[in-house]
Amino acid sequence: MTEGNSLQNVTKEIFLNTLVCPTLGWLMRTEQISLKQTFSKIMEEEMGIGRRARELYPEGILIDDENMESASQKTKSLMDGPSTSILFEATFLIDRLVARADILKRNDEGWHLFEVKSSVNDKKDFIDDMAYTTMVIEYSEINISQSSLILISKDFRLGMENDKLFLEIDHTDEVRDRVEEFKTKSHQIEEITRNKTKPPPKLELDCRKCEIFKDCLGKDIENHIFDLQRLSRSKFDKLKELGIFRIEDIPNGFPLTEIQAKVKKSVQLKQPIVGNQLKVKLESILWPTFYLDFETFLTPVPLFPKIAPYTQSPTQYSIHKCSEPGQIIDHFEYLADHHRDFRKEFAEHLIKDLRGKGSIVVYSNFEKTIITNLVEVYPDLSKDLNSLIDRLVNLEHMIKKNFYHPNFHGSTSVKTVLPALVPGMSYDSLEIADGDTAMLSFAFLALEKYEDKDIEKVRRNLLAYCEQDTLAMVKLHKYLLAYV
Repeated sequence: MTEGNSLQNVTKEIFLNTLVCPTLGWLMRTEQISLKQTFSKIMEEEMGIGRRARELYPEGILIDDENMESASQKTKSLMDGPSTSILFEATFLIDRLVARADILKRNDEGWHLFEVKSSVNDKKDFIDDMAYTTMVIEYSEINISQSSLILISKDFRLGMENDKLFLEIDHTDEVRDRVEEFKTKSHQIEEITRNKTKPPPKLELDCRKCEIFKDCLGKDIENHIFDLQRLSRSKFDKLKELGIFRIEDIPNGFPLTEIQAKVKKSVQLKQPIVGNQLKVKLESILWPTFYLDFETFLTPVPLFPKIAPYTQSPTQYSIHKCSEPGQIIDHFEYLADHHRDFRKEFAEHLIKDLRGKGSIVVYSNFEKTIITNLVEVYPDLSKDLNSLIDRLVNLEHMIKKNFYHPNFHGSTSVKTVLPALVPGMSYDSLEIADGDTAMLSFAFLALEKYEDKDIEKVRRNLLAYCEQDTLAMVKLHKYLLAYV
C-alpha cells in the first residue's frame, strides 16, 4: 500500500464507489485495483465528445496540465481574473479531494457547471457526478449557482452543425440536494480510504454487480446465493439474516420462485434438472437447421447519413447450416465494409444465405430485434425479412425454461453454458472473445484507428469470433438432443 504523501488523492470515481462500498474505495485509492473502462466511456474519448462540447464555447480556456496541483493553481489564477468567463477541465484540489469540471461558465451569481456525457438518456448517476464536482468546487470557496448536463441529442444526424449534437438539461435542484448529503460524508470517506487497514467488506445486494466480487466476498463460494436469478431484496435480506450465503444451505420451505427452486435443486443434487417440455421443444426444430448469430456496433456520433446516435447497426453474421444434429453442410458469413452504410447490403446477403426452409436457431431475442428494425428501415425487403422472423427459434429460451446445470451459476449466456455442457470448447484462444470487444473493434475500424497492416487481421478475428458463436449453438443443440 502507498502511504503518507504518496497516497493518491480522492477522485470522483473513488468517492462515489466508497459511498457504495468502503472496501472497494480503499482498494482503488491504494491502487490495488482499477475498474475497467466501459464501452461508452471509451467511445466518448475516441469520438472526442468533450472536445466537440468545448467547441460550443470558442472563448473558453482549457486547463490541460496533467499534474493536479499545478492544474488547480492555474485554475485559481484564471478564475480570480475577471476577464475569464469560461474554463474547460477546471481543476480543484482541496483536503485531498480532487475534481475536474468539464465546463465552467461565469454568471452573475457565480459559476454554471456543465457535465458532458456521451449518452442520449438522463441517468441518476449523472447527478452524483455533478454533485461530487460541485462539492469540491464549493470547498474551494467558489459558488456553483447552476448545474446542467450536456447530453447527446437523439435528433442529431450526420452533416448537422456541431451545436445540434448536444442537449442541455438543468439539474440544479437535484444536484444541490445531493451535495448536502455528500458534504456530511466527505471527511469520513477521506479517513476510510487513507487508513492503513482495509475496511472489512459487508455483503450487500449491490455486490452481485461488482466486478471484483469473485475475489472478495464471493471467493471460495462456488454456489453463492447471487446465482439465484432475480433474487429480490427481501429474499436476500432474509437469507443474510439467517447467515445463508450458499445455495446448498437454503432450507426446505424457504420461498423461492419456480426458476430459483430449480437452481437450488440442481445445485443440491449436483446434477442437471430437465424440464418435461425440453424434448418436445427441441424436436420442433425443423431440418435443415440454420444457426445464426449477429454482431453490431453503435457510436454516440453517427458515422453514416440518416442514422441517429447510438443506432445499433448489424455489422456481421455467421450461419452454420446442418442437415441433422451436429452435421454441418455449409457455413456462410458476412462482415460489412466499415467505410460506408452497409445495412441494406447486410439484409440482402442475410436473405440470400438463409433462403429455403428449416428453422433458424438463435441464442437470444437479439437477432429478432435487429431484423425487425431492418424491416422498418427497408420496407421493400419486409416480406423476405419477416419470413426469416417466422422461422426463428430461441435456443437460450428453451434452456432457460427447461434445463439447468449446476455449473451455469445462475447464467444461461452462451459463454457460461458452452463450457458447462461442451467441455473443451471455449473462447479462450480467440483474439476477440466477447461481444463488447467485437463491437469496439468494428467501431475502431470505422473510425480508422488501426494501421493499414492490422486491418485484415482484425477482420479475420471478428469473423472467427462470430463463427464460434454459431458453432457453439450447433454443439449445444446436439448435446441437448443427446441428453434427452
